[in-house]
Amino acid sequence: MNFSTISDVDFSIQFCEYNYSNPDYDQIYRPKGSGDYLFLLFKVPMKVYRDQKFHISRENACILYAPGCEQHYKAVQKFRNSYVHFSCQEDPGERFGIPLNTVFYPGNYEDIDECIRLLHKEHISNDLFSDEYEYTLFRQLMITVARGLETQQMRGNVADGDGLYFEFRKLRLEMLTNYAKPWDTEELCRQINLEKSQFYACYQKFFHSTPHADLLQIRMDKAKNLLTNEALTVQHIAQMCGFSDYSHFSRYFKKQTGCSPAQFRKRLMETVTL
Repeated sequence: MNFSTISDVDFSIQFCEYNYSNPDYDQIYRPKGSGDYLFLLFKVPMKVYRDQKFHISRENACILYAPGCEQHYKAVQKFRNSYVHFSCQEDPGERFGIPLNTVFYPGNYEDIDECIRLLHKEHISNDLFSDEYEYTLFRQLMITVARGLETQQMRGNVADGDGLYFEFRKLRLEMLTNYAKPWDTEELCRQINLEKSQFYACYQKFFHSTPHADLLQIRMDKAKNLLTNEALTVQHIAQMCGFSDYSHFSRYFKKQTGCSPAQFRKRLMETVTL
């Protein structure tokens, strides 16, 4: 499906609320569902009915009900949640890898709640381009949920439980943000406090790549962007992208694009003038 415009998508928000409190011990029972998708973030422990009985969920649990599925849950005592009722042509569970009709615990519930807050605000404001913005915020919500599930899964896969994955994520973000800095293997290993072989094994496991490949890719992407600016020399662009040696820059660039930086710039200019 092409998600470029809202007109291409059968999508709508029926109703949503942020941080909403029902009466204590309140119960929701829709034996045939609500006729749409329902995404819930429970702020308090709840009793959720599934597999012929009630199960008590912890606070910050989520559930995505599909249309036609029974929705049956009630408060242990307090009842507070954020939720979105929506209709969507595409199955969001399949598209974003979110389990349907079952309780799960994403690792970023605060980010998810913030997405619902923004979506609720936009829905009731009904400002200019509201439909388009609602769909954008909905996509952000689903992606945030998917990432939260990935984080939880990765946390469970870290056998020693020392948060190594999150240290690597932080270091990788720092490296790719400051791509022009002269990073070297010794510095990276020192920041994580691992031997070189251990460092590379973990990096490959977490990101399916290497630090060199990731750094080179972002530098090449930046170089392609800078080559559109004719006020900059190719040598200056190489320095701005973290290459102290122009010949290395030119060699890497040609290997990736099949042409030299100067040839790449020339082709860009020819394309613009057509």
